[in-house]
Amino acid sequence: MLKITTLLGGISIAFLTMETAQAKDSLKISCTGDMFEPGGLSKFPTTLKAVFSSANNVSKVSVDLGQGTVSALVLSNNTVQLKFRTKDFTGEYFHYNRDMFLIYRSGHLARLTCTPS
Repeated sequence: MLKITTLLGGISIAFLTMETAQAKDSLKISCTGDMFEPGGLSKFPTTLKAVFSSANNVSKVSVDLGQGTVSALVLSNNTVQLKFRTKDFTGEYFHYNRDMFLIYRSGHLARLTCTPS
């Protein structure tokens, strides 16, 4: 009985360690910039918070524009650019300079500068 209890305790610790490692491995960023209306006649400030599933090999993206978190489909990811899509926009994040662009189906464009948070 003691061996089973010890084994179960060890397995529980292993799972907790794996979850903690995955949480640490994710990259959280905060972005600020401007949203441009179609035609570029006016702009207004916008902010975004995003979580990339892994800093090295992103397979999941969560985006929050202040109206709740939305999951995005990763379209491509390489050393230069991460491209993802939601039902409202396509996002492009550039790893080197931390710029993010959101290209909306409505014609709006957001240009954001991001920092790790």
